[in-house]
Amino acid sequence: MEIESSGTLLPSDEATLQQWVRLSREGDEAAFGRLIGFFAPKLQALIYRILLDWDETRDVAQETFVRAYRALPSYEPRGKFQSWLFQIGARMALDELRKRKHRPELIDPAAAPMETGQDDPTVRRNEISAAIERAVAKLPPDLRTAFILSEYEEQGHADIARVIGGSAKSVEMKLYRARQALREELISYLE
Repeated sequence: MEIESSGTLLPSDEATLQQWVRLSREGDEAAFGRLIGFFAPKLQALIYRILLDWDETRDVAQETFVRAYRALPSYEPRGKFQSWLFQIGARMALDELRKRKHRPELIDPAAAPMETGQDDPTVRRNEISAAIERAVAKLPPDLRTAFILSEYEEQGHADIARVIGGSAKSVEMKLYRARQALREELISYLE
């Protein structure tokens, strides 16, 4: 095990994570606390990319850990705990999106690209990053979730299919459609 600069214990391998999961399944709340400490930042990043709202993200992440704790007896240790946890979190985030009556735009997708400082590589990189973030935010929830799980969380098609439902082939199609939409949205940056 390693120790993070904040003093938090970090697992050095999958075996340590599985030990924490086993102990958690046996009722060891401290072990589950270590799992929360380790996975919370990644889980929150995933949920935020789906919801685009930090307040909702914190609520959904917290509820995800509560549900995961209650569902620990049904967790099959042959699969990765992270995939199982992210599946719960992503489904809860998608449920939250479905509950919304309208989709608030936290990022103004119509915002014009900055014209000043385009010769500065740092400014240009920041401009492109912001444009990508706006473009991803405009994707429909199912395409956005598939894209985020694939590109940011590096999940395989089968894992993504378990999260969003459907088959690996349907995930492949969603990713194709998401990339096409992003390409069209970002064409001016590709030239």
